[in-house]
Amino acid sequence: MHAESTQSLFATEAHNPAFFSVRQVAAPERELIDFCVPVNRHFPPPSLLEDIRSSLPDIVKYYPEYAEVHQEALSALTGVPAARIVVANGSTELITMLCQQAAGPMASCTPTFGQWTDLPESHGVPIHYIQRKAERDHVLSVGDIVGFVRDKGIQTLVLSNPNNPTGAAMPGKVVRELLQQLSDLPLIIIDESFIDYSRVASAENLVAEARNLVVVKSLGKSLGWHGLRLGYAVTHEERAALIRKRLPFWNINGLAAFVLQRVAGMRAELRDSFSRTDQERQAFVASLQTIDRLRVFPSEANFVFVELDAGISGKALRNSLLEEHGCFIRECSNKRGSSERYLRLAVNLPAENELLVSALQSLLGDQAG
Repeated sequence: MHAESTQSLFATEAHNPAFFSVRQVAAPERELIDFCVPVNRHFPPPSLLEDIRSSLPDIVKYYPEYAEVHQEALSALTGVPAARIVVANGSTELITMLCQQAAGPMASCTPTFGQWTDLPESHGVPIHYIQRKAERDHVLSVGDIVGFVRDKGIQTLVLSNPNNPTGAAMPGKVVRELLQQLSDLPLIIIDESFIDYSRVASAENLVAEARNLVVVKSLGKSLGWHGLRLGYAVTHEERAALIRKRLPFWNINGLAAFVLQRVAGMRAELRDSFSRTDQERQAFVASLQTIDRLRVFPSEANFVFVELDAGISGKALRNSLLEEHGCFIRECSNKRGSSERYLRLAVNLPAENELLVSALQSLLGDQAG
């Protein structure tokens, strides 16, 4: 692949190019390992794909079920009362709507998921950012957040827990304390898209007492199929009903609806997949920590955030990994509050993780020399 092709491929704002584009341009004749998009490598089971194949004629022929049916399926999966659930065409559908209607000024942190930093500005909502700092492992305290909110007169607060791309997480008792201190705020949104991979308690069960809270979650991260475009929100019953009224009818496609019905009965399989990923993350972190010129931050997600030594080009390293080793990683210079010294590395299968570690050792060793 020519350098011009690489530069053009990654000339995107906020996000990386789609995997399909990268594979077509960078590796049309070789296997490409995706360390860019964090995905569950241990779910779904092959039997679910077989169910889809056999049911596909009906899936594409008929309208899917109504929202109430999807809510009940998610209730069975999560244990949350169905009346508090809003099912969506991916979490981005909810993020877009919440940003469009949020009272300003908003606050979020940086770096974080690009939709939370870019959408408010695109919809004319003033937003301020709390910078996460490497010297504190990108962790924010309750005091940091509350002080910032009061100082800026914030009306809507958005936090991701665990945070993407840093992997930093707030324990449940910290989230509860934060909600108590900001009980007067019109709206608090917590994006828990990666919480299944963590040892952190969800805030879903706090919405009854924290009536200003909306918990948003992407199911693609947990189920291993981002292409389904499936997500949901949890909030108190009255707000949930209002949000559902603002969403399109049949906003869930037939394939997503079919999968949701099936996975509602696969709680044990899902838990096992998260446990296996946690073990592989720990092994991946331990291997990454052996690499010189690379700092590894604690993570509670299915990815690891790392910092390169000063003087190392993250973009050049990304390109070399892609062109020479077939590894597609997330270089974070186009994330607000980050730079090309930071990389997000998805946790894959053990042999793939070790391949990336070996490639990084080789390339960083060459740069050191």
